[in-house]
Amino acid sequence: MKLIENKKLIKVILILSVFAVSSCSFDSNRSILAEQNIGEFSRIVLINSSSKPSFKFITDLDVKSFSPKWSPNKNNFAFISLENNKTTLWIANNDGTKLEIANHNNRQIKNFQWAPNSKEIAVEFESVENEGNIFLYSLNLKTFLPITRSDKVAKLGSWSPDSKWIVYNIENSIYLSNPKGVNEIFITKGNNPKWSPNGEYLIFSKSDENFKSIWIYKNIDKVVENTGKEISKKDYFGENIHDNIKVNVLEYAWAFGGNKILYINDQENNKEIYIMDVKSKKIERLTNNKVDESNIVWSDRYRSILFTSNAHNNSDIYQMKPDGSSQEIILNSKDNFNFLDW
Repeated sequence: MKLIENKKLIKVILILSVFAVSSCSFDSNRSILAEQNIGEFSRIVLINSSSKPSFKFITDLDVKSFSPKWSPNKNNFAFISLENNKTTLWIANNDGTKLEIANHNNRQIKNFQWAPNSKEIAVEFESVENEGNIFLYSLNLKTFLPITRSDKVAKLGSWSPDSKWIVYNIENSIYLSNPKGVNEIFITKGNNPKWSPNGEYLIFSKSDENFKSIWIYKNIDKVVENTGKEISKKDYFGENIHDNIKVNVLEYAWAFGGNKILYINDQENNKEIYIMDVKSKKIERLTNNKVDESNIVWSDRYRSILFTSNAHNNSDIYQMKPDGSSQEIILNSKDNFNFLDW
């Protein structure tokens, strides 16, 4: 499939290229979005999460497509495609039968994050001179609004749960900004910030001697409340949630409304899934084997955890309960699956 920037041709070509292996009806609340890797190629797949999975291929293998993400309301999903060394953001309805391009001045797309309101997307482009590289895209207006400064290169983090703020990196510093305003507030040093669902915390990573640890910045909601006010405060740059424990955290995600953190620790070259309670700092290990787990993601309402494991030589898809019980394989395949979203 060739992604030609002609809207009529795009719609015809993509609708024809979307097909189902079986004739089942796809429910967005039960469908898993996945990036399927076959050799050096990848495509976007919708997988029905029943006991007998069936597939709907959203793209084919003529281009490399990756990073699929559901909108929070599950009405749409988006992904990035690479063709002829050019990356493009695509937005689809929930069954993948209608697709459209969202791009600004033909710039290269690096990353994107849905706003919790499902009406906007924060988009990170490759940097160019005299223009910022993170923009706000409106699904209704089909317009892009610049968020970050033109003199700095930013790396996209995440949204606040009320869709009013985003956090991002400039070099090794984390900043807070209101996408439709002008505020840019330094928070702390670190990388890959993720705002908690309850709005109170940020978690972020720091590297030390090739090991990555998770840090937490508490009361981020108070920073937002006091924007523009003169306040006296002690220097506070966050806390290492593992204290003196040696960890190498490769992935992490919020759980249970912001009270627990799910993460993958690659300590001793074995990627296993753990969960930590924010207040008590109690840690539970959810997987225990000699192979690697990755691509952790929560189902709607945090009822199940989805992940991939190479227990059978390929990245097969599994699910389990939040306490690690009832582990069940959803899909066993000769191919590998990455970047799951449920």
